Parts: sequence; C-alpha cells; structure tokens
Amino acid sequence: MREGFTLMDKRFEAMQANMDQRLGQVDKRFEQVDKRFENVQHDIRNLQQRMDSFMRWSFGITIGVGGAVIGVLKLWP
Repeated sequence: MREGFTLMDKRFEAMQANMDQRLGQVDKRFEQVDKRFENVQHDIRNLQQRMDSFMRWSFGITIGVGGAVIGVLKLWP
C-alpha cells in the first residue's frame, strides 16, 4: 500500500512539473499578446493625435474660408 502511495506521489510530482512547464509557456504567450496590445494601443494613440490635428486644421480652414466668403458677400455691391 505504501508503495502504491509512493508511486502515486511520484506521478503527481511528474504531473505538477509538466503543468508548471506548460504554465511557463502560457505565460510567455500572454506576455507576447500583452506586448502586441501595447503596440496596437500606441498606434491608436498616434492615429487619434493625427485625427485631432486634422480636425483642428479643417475647422480653422472652414472658419477662414467662411469668413472670407461672408466678407466678400458683404462688400459686393
């Protein structure tokens, strides 16, 4: 009976070692996925900054052209 328990303990230890090895591989995969998400998040931030800049320029040009058109129409006889 003790021999059977000893064999079971060895099997459990082997299974634990195998699970620890697999968990290490899974952790590496999660780290890679985290890095990829960080890169995507950085790209999205850059895109958002470009869009904000584009919106400011577009708004400024629209106001400028609208003001010029209104000025010309008011001065037109």
